[in-house]
Amino acid sequence: MADDAATLEGIVIRAGSGHCQVVVGDETWRCRVRGRLKQGPRQVQTLVVAGDRVRLSLVVGNVAPGAGGEAVVEEVLFRRNRLSRMAARRNGGRVEQVLMANLDLLVVVQSVRDPEPQTGFVDRLLAAALRFDVAGAVVVNKIDLCSDEAARERELERWGWYRGLGHAVIPASRTTGEGLPELAALLGGRVALLLGASGVGKSSLLNALYPGLALRVNAVTDRTGLGRHTTTHTELHPVPGGGYIADSPGLRGFDPWDIAPSDIRAYFPDLEAEAVNCRFRGCLHRGEPDCGVKDAVARGGLPAWRHEAYLALLRDLEDREKAAGYRA
Repeated sequence: MADDAATLEGIVIRAGSGHCQVVVGDETWRCRVRGRLKQGPRQVQTLVVAGDRVRLSLVVGNVAPGAGGEAVVEEVLFRRNRLSRMAARRNGGRVEQVLMANLDLLVVVQSVRDPEPQTGFVDRLLAAALRFDVAGAVVVNKIDLCSDEAARERELERWGWYRGLGHAVIPASRTTGEGLPELAALLGGRVALLLGASGVGKSSLLNALYPGLALRVNAVTDRTGLGRHTTTHTELHPVPGGGYIADSPGLRGFDPWDIAPSDIRAYFPDLEAEAVNCRFRGCLHRGEPDCGVKDAVARGGLPAWRHEAYLALLRDLEDREKAAGYRA
């Protein structure tokens, strides 16, 4: 039986509503968060998130030897990185929503159809990953739904742009098995988070790779063309060969946290490469004359959709700053 002084350190695999599950070795502990951690003003929506490393104190009388038990989170240990976005707009951009902490890899999943790709979504997530020093990758799922070889080549050419930025790009299909070995090799031994809209097939891909997970899946609705949420919390799952994979609720929007409008150029490295030709050092590649980025788009050296994704994020961050009344 443990005593009051007994403490452990572990990794949070699931968190929500003041409670979480923490893995310590081979045991899983049901934990509540110490009340003093919740005191005072907060700019973070959730104190403890999946991926956090935490220090626990054991609850006397609620410890099952070899099987975990109940404990209290006393401290959230240093986060080497995180992936965050601005919380709901009703908060005016003042609250940070941390999706996961201490991850090695962010995998953005987009489907070629059912549902249609979200314009600019990948760009925002990869910018956030770069901001917090997380490696990024893109999975182009449901590639089997391309109508013919020409359509497939168009998809691969579009998504292949990210490969030139240093990101792995994997065409995949749960139906045909294409891309699954490559995705398994990418995930092996790492702590990875899969993000994408509802219905793009995140859970289906993970079930195909790791059948023991038995994650819930749902079809895309005919009425909206969007998927239904089947995953309600970000949750870490151990995978064969070491590491963890996190499935997460579907996202329909993403405004990165802690990126000022004037700074987002640094997180679009392909635009930065062309910005050396801008007349003005502080050029935002919008309405300024003699803009190297706009010139690159005009001559076909930079895709117009990539520039448009940057401009859309710039507008949204400016709107957030204006609503918040300060720099986020």
